[in-house]
Formats: sequence, C-alpha cells, structure tokens
Amino acid sequence: MNQNVRNHRFRKGIAGLGALATAAAGLFVGTAGATADTTEPVDPQLAVYVEVNSNDLANVADYTLAESGEAAIDMAMIFAANINYDGEKAYLHFNERVTETLENAQTQIRPVQAKGTKVLLSVLGNHQGAGFANFSSFEEADAFAAQLEDAVDTYGLDGIDFDDEWTEYGANGTPQPNAQSFGWLATALRDRLGPDKIISLYAIGPTYTTTDFSLFDAAGVLDYAWNPYYPTYDAPTVPGLDDRGRLGAAAIDLSNTSAATAADFAERTVADGYGVYVAYNLTATDQSAYLSGITEALKGESTVYRAAPGDTTPPTVTIKSGAKYTKGDAEDGYKRISFGLHDEGQIDRLYVNGVLKDLTDDRWSDLNFVKSGAFGAVKGENTLQVLDVAGNTTEVSFVLTK
Repeated sequence: MNQNVRNHRFRKGIAGLGALATAAAGLFVGTAGATADTTEPVDPQLAVYVEVNSNDLANVADYTLAESGEAAIDMAMIFAANINYDGEKAYLHFNERVTETLENAQTQIRPVQAKGTKVLLSVLGNHQGAGFANFSSFEEADAFAAQLEDAVDTYGLDGIDFDDEWTEYGANGTPQPNAQSFGWLATALRDRLGPDKIISLYAIGPTYTTTDFSLFDAAGVLDYAWNPYYPTYDAPTVPGLDDRGRLGAAAIDLSNTSAATAADFAERTVADGYGVYVAYNLTATDQSAYLSGITEALKGESTVYRAAPGDTTPPTVTIKSGAKYTKGDAEDGYKRISFGLHDEGQIDRLYVNGVLKDLTDDRWSDLNFVKSGAFGAVKGENTLQVLDVAGNTTEVSFVLTK
C-alpha cells in the first residue's frame, strides 16, 4: 500500500489523457459543466493533503497568515486510510503511520485544529476490490459508514474525504461499481455525522464517474467536490452540487508544480468564484514562499512559517539616577527628570501629556532632562507613555516642582 500511496498522484502525463477518455465516454468532467454562479461572496478554502507515511500532520500548524495570524490552511487531509476487504465485507484499515497519527492526536491533530484548520481523514482504495461504489445495499454501505463515524468520534476529526483510487473493483470476487452505492454511503455517513462535519469528494474513479448523483441529495450530503489531477484547473461536475463555492477547480502538487502555475490557479479560483483550492504533499520543509503565492490571491495575505509569538511585553522605563540627569525624588517631586527606555521588541515612540516624540526604533532609548516647558511637560502632575513597535505601552506618572 505504501508504494501506491506515495506514487499514485504523480500522473501529470496521464491526467490529460484521463480527462479526454472521460469526455469520450460521454461524461462531463470539466469547468464548463460547473456553470452556476454563487450568490454570496466566496471565501476560498485551501485544502492540503499530507502524506503521513513520510510527514507529520503537525507540520500544517507551522503555517499562518502574516498579518492576521490565522491558519494559512483551512482543511488538512490525513492521507490516507484504506477501505479493505476481508472476504465478506469492507472494513476501514489504518497502516502503521496513519495509526500513529491518529493515536497521537494530542501532538499531531489538536495543534492543527487549535489554529483553526479542519482535519479530515482521507480514505483510499487498496487493491482488494472493496470500494465506495460497489456496496450492494444501503445496509452494507451503512455498516462501513459506522466505521467511519467511529474514527471521526474516537480521534476527534472534522470529517471524511473519499478518494476512489487503487480499488480494483472485481478483485477477490467483489461486485462491479453501481450507480447507487456511493449515494447510500454518503447519505448514511451524513446521517451519522450530523450537519457539522465535512464530507468531501476527491472526484475520481467510479465513485465519481458511475454514481448517479440525482438518486440522493448530493447538496445536502456532500460539502465539497474537487479536481484530482495535478497540475490542472478543471472543476468537477456533480449534479445537485452546483454552487461553485463548494467546488474546487485548482489542483497542484506542492513539490512538482511551478510556483507561477500555483499562483495563477489561485487567481483564477478567486476570479471564477470557486470555493476550494487543492494542494498535495505538504512536507516538513519550509514551503511558505510557495504558499504565499496562493494565499495572497485567496486570502489577501502572505504565509509565514513558524511565526514567532506576538510581542506582548511592554517597555521597561527607569528613572536615571545622578544629579546630572535627575534632581528630586518621587516623594517631593522633581526639578528635572530623565528616563532610560528598553524593549527587546524595540522602542518606537513616546508621549508626554499627549505630546508625541518619535524615536528611532531601537532596543534602547532615552528621554533626558524633562522639565516644565520641555517635551510637553508642565509644572505639577505629568504622564509619560512609552510604546514599542508592537504597540505595547508603559505609563509612568511624575510631578515637576518648577
């Protein structure tokens, strides 16, 4: 299974041939079919697949938007669990690395979710004949849906992604695909998960090409359907799921698609009103420069990698000692007073009684020889406010006697 999981998406050369063959078979798999316009502005979602056989899902949490600090990635797919066959029925299988990812949810999944990213389990065929498109009854489909529900509940996941590849329908005496199977499965899963979990369709294989989507409430059951071929821009057609805000036309491989193509697809996604942009193979390396070309178009912000925590420490303000700088004391008041200023995040500016004094941004600064008539100071009570570049403020009150 591992070899297939690693290699099955590197089909750039045959993707176009697959699309042509599909069209020749009378199936409309393309942007032209997704013609409905959304009535509300679309907030495009960046959906990323992580090959957990070789990368940690937790890497997703390393990417945030530069200005808002929000998650750069909206949906992260654990790639991949499998639908297997035991000789009688389909069952959900986790390989060793998927198992580790799920069982170590506190370090692999929760940090990603804490950033605001939804985590889905992607489920893939495994050469054994069991697939999403060949259940013979609703009861069979519901039995598998129950296993998916258990995975979502047990590991605190946000949904399920269906990817019908490498199934080999007919193997081990399994049935061929039929038009109703996926509708049964998706409907059963939605009934079990309720309305708040995500169900997405990686639009490939008989689950996409054989299913009669008019036989079930596709719009009420599925949240998203997206293009599976990297690197192409070609939205799937799912009858009933006509809202472009729930479709993805752009599909890129983060390791093999040029940054220029990725950015162009993002601009087209926004211009065309599609709601999902799909990227495959987020690794442990810093891919923020590449992702910035996508997020700047989708979200109006660049992406940063492992951003430092925001500065929340206010400046330090001390009164300089010695008659050269300061005469008087806090109890009796000052004839003149001087201050030393320090902030690791750099001092930016200060105000004396609301009068601005702009400073050169630096870790160390001074305000010397403050007396009545200087820097906005007056005889009597005064207020000094010192701000660092992050906007943190320290306020000091002092009294001048003359």
